[in-house]
Amino acid sequence: MKHILFICLLAVYGCTTMAQNHQTFKGVPIDGKTGVFVNQLKQKGFHSVDDSGILNGSFAGYDDCEVSVLSSAQTGNVYGVRVQIPMCRANDDFRLMIYDEYKKLQAALTEKYGEPVQQRDSVRIAKEDDFVTALLKLIADVKETFEFPYSCVFDTGLGNVLLNGAWIASDCGGGYIIMTYIDKVNNEANRKAVIDDL
Repeated sequence: MKHILFICLLAVYGCTTMAQNHQTFKGVPIDGKTGVFVNQLKQKGFHSVDDSGILNGSFAGYDDCEVSVLSSAQTGNVYGVRVQIPMCRANDDFRLMIYDEYKKLQAALTEKYGEPVQQRDSVRIAKEDDFVTALLKLIADVKETFEFPYSCVFDTGLGNVLLNGAWIASDCGGGYIIMTYIDKVNNEANRKAVIDDL
């Protein structure tokens, strides 16, 4: 009986140790096959949008977030998660609204992981009317996403968390705050698999 109990405890310890070797998203280790990982996110309250690993749900107090599971085309293993937090245009100064929300999330990530290892913060450019007018014209013409000139990267020890803001041409004229969680081990395995294919 003691032998069986010892084996069970060893198995639980092994599973806990394996989970600690990977970056987590909503408490779920970023590891394993896409379908398994998606099912674990569904248990956390997310809903599948389609079969490609895109889900929808609440994240960090924001509703209607789109979650994209990033996985290796070669191995099918998950290496990251990208979250788009929608920022609908509430007023004419939506750029500052996005920036304010970005700064709140940056402060929360700093509290959790420490100071960013990389940071670019040039909100002054985003406030200049001439620049914004030109930017809006460009976006209206090409209908592509424009990354705002502020972003930061946090090293969690098990991977990275990237945070940035973006404006995208849409009917509501809103934008997104984008957070990307990258697992160090699986991202490196994905990089090697891509290199092997070259």
